[in-house]
Amino acid sequence: MAGGVSEEAPARPAESGGPVDALAALEEAIRAAGSASAWAAAAGVSPAYVSDVRLGRRAPGEAVLRALRLQRIVSYVPAPEAGR
Repeated sequence: MAGGVSEEAPARPAESGGPVDALAALEEAIRAAGSASAWAAAAGVSPAYVSDVRLGRRAPGEAVLRALRLQRIVSYVPAPEAGR
Protein backbone atom coordinates (compact mmCIF):
# COMPACT_ATOMS: atom_id res chain seq x y z
CA MET A 1 0.00 0.00 0.00
CA ALA A 2 1.56 3.28 -1.10
CA GLY A 3 0.49 6.29 0.93
CA GLY A 4 -2.63 4.47 2.12
CA VAL A 5 -3.94 3.85 -1.39
CA SER A 6 -3.89 0.20 -2.35
CA GLU A 7 -1.43 -0.78 -5.08
CA GLU A 8 -4.02 -3.25 -6.34
CA ALA A 9 -7.31 -2.27 -7.92
CA PRO A 10 -9.88 -2.46 -5.11
CA ALA A 11 -12.54 -4.06 -7.26
CA ARG A 12 -12.07 -6.58 -10.00
CA PRO A 13 -13.79 -6.10 -13.34
CA ALA A 14 -15.70 -8.96 -14.86
CA GLU A 15 -13.49 -11.59 -16.50
CA SER A 16 -14.28 -9.96 -19.84
CA GLY A 17 -12.79 -6.69 -18.61
CA GLY A 18 -16.30 -5.31 -18.19
CA PRO A 19 -17.48 -2.41 -16.07
CA VAL A 20 -16.68 -2.01 -12.40
CA ASP A 21 -19.04 -0.41 -9.89
CA ALA A 22 -16.99 2.66 -8.90
CA LEU A 23 -18.94 3.20 -5.68
CA ALA A 24 -18.40 -0.41 -4.60
CA ALA A 25 -14.70 -0.01 -5.42
CA LEU A 26 -14.60 3.18 -3.35
CA GLU A 27 -16.29 1.52 -0.38
CA GLU A 28 -13.83 -1.39 -0.55
CA ALA A 29 -10.88 1.01 -0.72
CA ILE A 30 -12.21 2.97 2.27
CA ARG A 31 -12.55 -0.24 4.29
CA ALA A 32 -8.97 -1.18 3.38
CA ALA A 33 -7.70 2.29 4.39
CA GLY A 34 -9.53 2.15 7.72
CA SER A 35 -11.63 5.27 7.23
CA ALA A 36 -12.95 7.61 4.57
CA SER A 37 -10.72 10.39 5.91
CA ALA A 38 -7.61 8.22 5.67
CA TRP A 39 -8.48 7.16 2.12
CA ALA A 40 -9.24 10.75 1.10
CA ALA A 41 -5.88 11.96 2.44
CA ALA A 42 -4.01 9.18 0.63
CA ALA A 43 -5.90 9.90 -2.60
CA GLY A 44 -5.33 13.65 -2.35
CA VAL A 45 -8.99 14.63 -2.12
CA SER A 46 -11.06 16.13 0.68
CA PRO A 47 -13.11 13.96 3.02
CA ALA A 48 -16.14 16.13 2.12
CA TYR A 49 -15.69 15.31 -1.56
CA VAL A 50 -15.46 11.58 -0.78
CA SER A 51 -18.64 11.90 1.29
CA ASP A 52 -20.42 13.62 -1.60
CA VAL A 53 -19.39 10.82 -3.97
CA ARG A 54 -20.54 8.15 -1.52
CA LEU A 55 -23.91 9.88 -1.09
CA GLY A 56 -24.43 10.31 -4.84
CA ARG A 57 -24.24 14.11 -4.73
CA ARG A 58 -21.21 14.15 -7.03
CA ALA A 59 -19.76 11.76 -9.57
CA PRO A 60 -16.31 10.36 -8.87
CA GLY A 61 -13.80 12.66 -10.55
CA GLU A 62 -10.40 11.97 -12.05
CA ALA A 63 -8.51 11.98 -8.73
CA VAL A 64 -10.89 9.43 -7.19
CA LEU A 65 -10.90 7.26 -10.30
CA ARG A 66 -7.10 7.41 -10.55
CA ALA A 67 -6.73 6.35 -6.90
CA LEU A 68 -9.11 3.45 -7.58
CA ARG A 69 -7.22 2.58 -10.78
CA LEU A 70 -10.38 3.06 -12.84
CA GLN A 71 -11.21 5.11 -15.91
CA ARG A 72 -14.47 6.63 -17.05
CA ILE A 73 -15.89 5.27 -20.30
CA VAL A 74 -18.85 7.09 -21.87
CA SER A 75 -21.14 5.40 -24.36
CA TYR A 76 -24.29 6.42 -26.17
CA VAL A 77 -27.34 4.37 -27.11
CA PRO A 78 -30.34 5.25 -29.25
CA ALA A 79 -33.16 6.96 -27.36
CA PRO A 80 -36.62 5.43 -27.55
CA GLU A 81 -38.84 7.21 -30.02
CA ALA A 82 -41.02 9.59 -28.05
CA GLY A 83 -44.48 10.60 -29.19
CA ARG A 84 -44.58 8.48 -32.34
